[in-house]
Formats: sequence, C-alpha cells, structure tokens
Amino acid sequence: MAKPATDPKITAFDARGKATRIKAERLEIDFGDGRKLLLAFPGSAWGDLEIEADADDEAAVPMLSLQPGACNLLTVRVDVHHDVHFEDPPARPPRSAPPVLTLAVQKAVEGQDKAGIPKKHQIRRWAQAALQRDAEVAVRLVGEAEGRELNREYRGKDYATNVLTFAYAEGEGPAGLPAAAALPLAGDLVLCVPVVVREAAEQGKTLEAHFAHLVVHGMLHLQGYDHETEAEAVEMEQLETGILRGLGYADPYA
Repeated sequence: MAKPATDPKITAFDARGKATRIKAERLEIDFGDGRKLLLAFPGSAWGDLEIEADADDEAAVPMLSLQPGACNLLTVRVDVHHDVHFEDPPARPPRSAPPVLTLAVQKAVEGQDKAGIPKKHQIRRWAQAALQRDAEVAVRLVGEAEGRELNREYRGKDYATNVLTFAYAEGEGPAGLPAAAALPLAGDLVLCVPVVVREAAEQGKTLEAHFAHLVVHGMLHLQGYDHETEAEAVEMEQLETGILRGLGYADPYA
C-alpha cells in the first residue's frame, strides 16, 4: 500500500550549518539591490517547485538564467534588465500544445489595499486554468476610486464592482472572417481589491480562493461566456466550478 503524500519539509541553514525548520508555502529572497527570487512550494512533497524572478522597479524586466552544475545541481541567477525590446513571438505551436498565455499584471493600489493582493505567479496559474485558446491578457489590480470610475464610464453603474472584463479585437477580421478566427484573443481584467476583500469576508471565503474565482470568471467572460440567461449562467457556473476544483478550491457557489 502506497504511503499518503506529505507536505514538503523546508529547512534553512545558516553559514555555520545550523538548521532551522520553516513552515511556509512561499519564500521571498530579497538581494537588497532591487532583485528578488520567489519560491512557491507545492502542496505535497511530490509537487512542482515554482521559481519566479521579481524586481522592485516595475519598469524593469526580471529574468532567470539557469546553469546546470552537475546531475543534481542547478544554479539560478536573477538579473534585472532595463529598456528590453521583445521580438515578435514565434509561430503558434501545434494544436495539441496547451494554449499560450501572455500575461501582464499591473498593481495600481496603495496603502492597505496592497495587503493580500495575489502574486503574478498565482494570477497566471488561475488564468491559464481557464484558458481555451492563445491570449494576451493584462490583469490590473485597482483601488475603489478607479474601480468605480471604470464601472461608471463603461457600464453606466456608479459603484465599484469586483471584476470588469474588457475584450479587444472584436468585429470582423480580414476577408470577412470573425475576429475570433482572424485575430488573437486580447483583453484586460480589472480587479477592485477592496471590493474583493470585503466580499471574501462577507461570504466566509479565503481571499485567495475569491481572487482565483474572479480571475477564472473574468477569463471566461473574455472568451465569450456570459450569464445573461439562465442556461448561460448554468453553463458558466459549471465551468467555473470544475476549473476551480482542478485548482484545489471549493465550489464558489455552494
């Protein structure tokens, strides 16, 4: 009989080799010069370790470079680059490959709104889980004032809502083809942080689970799903529930 999976055991060693056991899901290593290395540990001992580079300067591009040192050794280096110019992406991979997500995360929040906001690697994981085709998406985390302004300007409703979805490349493509067939999927998701925080508390959910639900919900909207009719709402809720279950979260509608 196989032994059940256990949580990973994390031990930190100082310069003298003294060991200290740490209980954590995520570690942030700050090099003190604007470079950071983020380690997200798996939920079980046999899961995947996520390694992410970050930088204090939002205009800079943090990059990881890997150098194998031996069969069981890998050197990880974090570099920060300015004025980086990206070339056009390579040709689309075969249909059998998972859809490609090009993600940008913008944090337009201040003060206490910064507490508890999700990290980019979390947003990427949630958005990727709901993705059915290649897409370029910007997720913007905002305060109540900007959330209210956007909702009033684009939806005619004078209050801040939890998530707004803006899809681009709509209309017809070349030779009369629908945009969905002719142009890549692109759009923005705007998450109003204080609204999400309040809703999570009112609904008795963890903040992480509620953010995950709203990212999945917004991504489905971006791909054409809606809940204007009862049939549409049932289909969308079933999709959301299944996606969130696969991510390890409970039914958001239960």
